[in-house]
Amino acid sequence: MTDDTDRPDTSLGARREALRQRPDYPRLVLIVALFGAAAGSYPVTVLSASLPTIAQSLGTSDNTITWVIAAPLLAFALATPIAGKMGDLHGHRRIYLSGFMAGCVLSYATALAWDVTSLIVLRTLAQTAIAVSGPSAMAMILSIYPKRDRPRALGIWAAVVALSPAIGVVSGGPLIEWVGWRALFVVQGTTVVIALVAAIQIVPETRARPDTRFDIPGSVLLGVGTASLLITINRGLNSGWDSPLVLICLAVSPIALIAFVGVERRVANPLIAPRLLRRRTFILPMAAQAVLQSGYMGAMVMAPFLLERRWGFRPTIIGLLMLPRPLAFAFSARIGGIHDPRHGARRVVMTGMFTFATAMVLAGIGAQQRWLPVFILGAAVAGAGSGYIRPAVANSVTLAAGDDDLGIAGGSLNMLQQIGAAVGITVLTSLMGDSVSGTRFLVLHLLAAATALVAAGLASRMDDGRRQE
Repeated sequence: MTDDTDRPDTSLGARREALRQRPDYPRLVLIVALFGAAAGSYPVTVLSASLPTIAQSLGTSDNTITWVIAAPLLAFALATPIAGKMGDLHGHRRIYLSGFMAGCVLSYATALAWDVTSLIVLRTLAQTAIAVSGPSAMAMILSIYPKRDRPRALGIWAAVVALSPAIGVVSGGPLIEWVGWRALFVVQGTTVVIALVAAIQIVPETRARPDTRFDIPGSVLLGVGTASLLITINRGLNSGWDSPLVLICLAVSPIALIAFVGVERRVANPLIAPRLLRRRTFILPMAAQAVLQSGYMGAMVMAPFLLERRWGFRPTIIGLLMLPRPLAFAFSARIGGIHDPRHGARRVVMTGMFTFATAMVLAGIGAQQRWLPVFILGAAVAGAGSGYIRPAVANSVTLAAGDDDLGIAGGSLNMLQQIGAAVGITVLTSLMGDSVSGTRFLVLHLLAAATALVAAGLASRMDDGRRQE
């Protein structure tokens, strides 16, 4: 009779422990986390390119259909800092896997949407479930990489997040033409399943702090303040600034946010420690990124409507013409991750900001004159400028927060980025309306360029110290 103690342990825990002993384990974690990030960002570009077609299919307006992109961004802004803090307290592996389990089911459900409202709601829930895994994924990666290697890892991270929508264009564009837009969400659900199975085997658990209480009052106040701010901006532009809802939210937002700061100063375990809110290395990079993101995402969501109205292209061609933007973003993010420790965050970030501003001027001139190569060049350079700064911003924020608060750092960065994106999408698409005027599109691109100049002003006050181990 064989002694059971002599048998090798083939349990999941034993296999995970064996993987942790491998010298290439950090790379395995990075690959698995990147695949998960790609599963979440895969449909963005091709979905943006297909918005006019989906609007016609569901019998809704162009202004309404943009909420398929904008609404998830609002939900991200509310959910990611809370999810990041939960990971800091209870372990990031648990949060990561829970988000992907929910995202898998909801992605498939999105394919069954029966009208524009159900499409917006289901996609918002699905993308939010996947997005809450983002801060945990970043925290798990950074927890196993030494500080000297983090900028390069973050550069790869940003590059993959940008490349996955490009893959979505190549594979999803023809799929939508042949089968319909619902197939895109079936494909996304399948990629999420694969990412979940791989993550169960590979991703590590981080240190938990079960004795630390979660800051519920702070979370509620931050959520109310942020939501009220976003509703004020969106509904103010669309329904008028004298709308009762807008006036109520306009009053509630500053009160809730001021109360949030007060609560964080008093509670024993704040959602965002007041010391972080006083650190320029924590606040300024996030603020600059948020301002730039408003111009970047506003221009990106506007692009398919511009290409359809000014040149008459169909979704597959639109998606292909939008490819240079994420491809340039991915390439430049990789370079930015290398340049960050060499040249310093401030120099890298300001270079990216000015590059983006120049790109928007080019794209606007191309749109006005109907010079397609000039417009595509401007879009590509915009992607390069935005991608170049991403690793430096993320590294600056996470270093300022420290290893115990990587989740809340990533969540706060995501929150401000999504607020900026939602504002930019709302403002530019509202001003765009149903216009086919080249001059209108030029002015809107100049507005996007202006956001980069404001962001550069914020970045000029960042710390430019070289980061060492």
